Amino acid sequence: MILKDSKRDIFNKIVLLFAIGSIFGAYYEEIMHFIKYLWLEGNIVLVSRSGLVYGPFSPVYGIAVVLLYLFFCFKERKWYTNYFLGCFICGSCEYLASFIQEKVFGSISWDYSNLFLNINGRTTVPIIIAWGFLTLLFVYVIYPFLNKLYHKISPKVVNIFAIIVCSFLLFDVTVSALAVHRQRERHNNIAPTNFVDRFCDKHYPDELLNKIYENLIEIDYNK
Repeated sequence: MILKDSKRDIFNKIVLLFAIGSIFGAYYEEIMHFIKYLWLEGNIVLVSRSGLVYGPFSPVYGIAVVLLYLFFCFKERKWYTNYFLGCFICGSCEYLASFIQEKVFGSISWDYSNLFLNINGRTTVPIIIAWGFLTLLFVYVIYPFLNKLYHKISPKVVNIFAIIVCSFLLFDVTVSALAVHRQRERHNNIAPTNFVDRFCDKHYPDELLNKIYENLIEIDYNK
């Protein structure tokens, strides 16, 4: 599908696709973990896979969906080219997200070191292969449906909604980054030095963040 979106449409779609992808990713992983524990242990276990403080958002999935839109919806290619590009782009996105999280926040949210054909524990070859199939599903099925739905809604309504969603996500990302950064400082016995530090200590204590980021693993560089 070749698109000729206006700059306004591109902005709106980036925002909305990021939100949709992030929500899908969070619930997808929570469902997979639910099935895993139920199948292997016979227990009902609900695990939070949100990447932000407010709302069920997993940003790495949102970023991947936005990249799929930007790379695949403006130029016609053979399906197999889309497949291999999807493998590379989404696999790189997952790897870089893990790398950046570790370097910036001193933590990781997933570790595939014990899985077959893993790449530095940040992704695996089987997962990269799956990303390729998801790329084809998005390009040829999901996005055409969403695009038709998008153009059925009043442009004015879409514009306002996209601005509201964008504003909320910017707030959410900023608060989440500050809260996680401050949590790391607390664990390193660094006292609060300003209003933001004290605000995070009061409103985003470890008890709350540990419930939201159940899968977060802090890296101990002293080992």
